[in-house]
Amino acid sequence: MIAKADTITHGSNAVRYSADKELAEIVKVGHLPEGLTTSSIWSRMMLHQAQFREKQRGHRRIKNTSIRIEMSPAPKETEGWTMADWQKLADDFLREFDAVSLKRRDRDEDGHTHLANSQYVVSLHHDSKGQILHLHINANRIDMEGNTNNEYMIGKRATMAANRINEQRGWIQSMTKREWNIDEITNACIEALKSIDSFDFNTYEAKLRAKGYGVKVMRDSIGKVCGYSVKKGNSTYNSSELGHCRSLTPSRLRTTWEKLHRDKSIHTQTLNPKGTQSVSRPVTSAIAKVSQPKQQSSPKQIPLHSTTTSESVKQPVMFHHNIDVEGKHYLVDIPEKANDVLMKEATLPDDVLWSRLADVQNTALLLFANYVDAATQMSESCGGGGSNAMESGWGRKEDEDDMAWARRCAQQAFGMHKRHSRGVHR
Repeated sequence: MIAKADTITHGSNAVRYSADKELAEIVKVGHLPEGLTTSSIWSRMMLHQAQFREKQRGHRRIKNTSIRIEMSPAPKETEGWTMADWQKLADDFLREFDAVSLKRRDRDEDGHTHLANSQYVVSLHHDSKGQILHLHINANRIDMEGNTNNEYMIGKRATMAANRINEQRGWIQSMTKREWNIDEITNACIEALKSIDSFDFNTYEAKLRAKGYGVKVMRDSIGKVCGYSVKKGNSTYNSSELGHCRSLTPSRLRTTWEKLHRDKSIHTQTLNPKGTQSVSRPVTSAIAKVSQPKQQSSPKQIPLHSTTTSESVKQPVMFHHNIDVEGKHYLVDIPEKANDVLMKEATLPDDVLWSRLADVQNTALLLFANYVDAATQMSESCGGGGSNAMESGWGRKEDEDDMAWARRCAQQAFGMHKRHSRGVHR
């Protein structure tokens, strides 16, 4: 389940939308009589605010009068639910939302909200196209005691509350679901570009809509596309969040299309000495500047003696990565066990701008194969520190096995993708 929240000035419109939309159902109301019309609900909320106006910030009327929340569980998580199940989810979410404490350091304020003790209306929406069910909550900023519900970092409160619900119910965490959605949309965008014989944004947009996604396009004064976003279910993702290193933004979309049509083969497949197929991996797309890579160290070979045969030597299963950096391919062959270690150890720094986990993993793979310059350029193109984060005397140690080397490459890639501080270094 994912959730988002914000404070708004147009509370009356929000209540009307959430309660009166086609196929909407009222799940429950809080501190309000049953059976009220939407206009009556908002009128009572405003009347309540007027009663406590003297308690509100020196007799001033608050600007953001309502808190709006949207909760979207996955369809599998709510399969077969009754109205009682939705009511319980709303109660659980309000409890966890109120339990979050966030406040500004320079203010003496209550870090909690008190939505459970506020007037609110919860409605269930049915998406008429995909039958995706989700909840809307509209709550009064003023609770029943006349206190103003804290709006500081309201979106983060919703995410934290959703993650607590996910943990309690064994559901997918919201950030994991977000990453899955981004990967799915990215793949859909790539497939749409592959299916276009000549680049045209309108055709690209139509291909995405045909796959069931919503697309919102922003154009400048002369009609040129300057931005777009893709909607899946109730979540919207900007083009800058998709692809690798912003490769699906309008300014780089044509370049990405050209690269995809220049390289038709998207998988590498090899046979090991025993004739069985080894693991295949898709080509990784990334838009970045490339320096000439350092000479790749030769892979370790198992010596063959006169007393042994090729059948008696157990060959390790190899993963074959074909990492693309601005049209240039870097082939990385890595033993399965070392690959598992690298993928597990590679993590994304908290302060990154454009990097994704796949970018950190690819940087680590390039380091593993001694493509140091390419790894540096990839991390820098994603907003990381690149060479500024390189360890002094970086390289593989003589006594370092594949798994230890993979682990160290993952750690180094993490540092290379951390944001580079501009100005004076402390």
